[in-house]
Amino acid sequence: MRIHDKFQYAGSVARVRRARLLLCVTLALLAGSAAALEPCKPFEGGRVDERLLQVMRDAAREGRLFRVLPGDSRVGFCVRHFPLREYRGEFTNIVGGLTLPPAMNEFGQALLLIHTTDMESSDPELDPLVQGHGFMDSKRFPEILFVGRAFQWYTPLRGYIYGDLTLHGRTQPVVFEVEIKVLESDAEGQLKKIYLHGTSQVNRLQFDMYSHRMVVSETVQLCLSVELALWEQ
Repeated sequence: MRIHDKFQYAGSVARVRRARLLLCVTLALLAGSAAALEPCKPFEGGRVDERLLQVMRDAAREGRLFRVLPGDSRVGFCVRHFPLREYRGEFTNIVGGLTLPPAMNEFGQALLLIHTTDMESSDPELDPLVQGHGFMDSKRFPEILFVGRAFQWYTPLRGYIYGDLTLHGRTQPVVFEVEIKVLESDAEGQLKKIYLHGTSQVNRLQFDMYSHRMVVSETVQLCLSVELALWEQ
């Protein structure tokens, strides 16, 4: 996988303040609760490294934090099953955010929380099987957590997120190839709304999902489709 160490952004500063984006995603429940004023509150208590949470808090204070818009965001997956068919699902309850770096040469982290109990699919008849004990086991593992460790561009708005995915009680390294689009900015060049699309794939056996190996593929395709708005306290 080749990655350009250097790149230049075309266009005005309105397009991102950017050289290398830090992705930093956090659970930000913006429904009028106390958590809405504290973007890292649900991840406190040892669930996520405190250093990652501090990056998020600093970005929120400095106006560099973008929150996921849950109603406009999806995390999809696709797996092949016998006979030569695909099962496609989308998790619709996701929360998180993205921070721009204070300096152009800094690396950052990412957090993304996905609730597996809220899902739409191409074949509802298979949903109980997918969410059951042999696969997602949503009752025991109702959440998927992604923690990114680095974000690096190979073109101005395309790059890779390197991180760890916790699924079905197991954590494995993954890489998302992503693209960012600017949806809205103000007259001063401050970004107000952006869109992130990302793809990856994992082997379900690495997450102890062994059921129906003869009829269901081991490879699972993942897809992020996320809109984010500037965090405003």
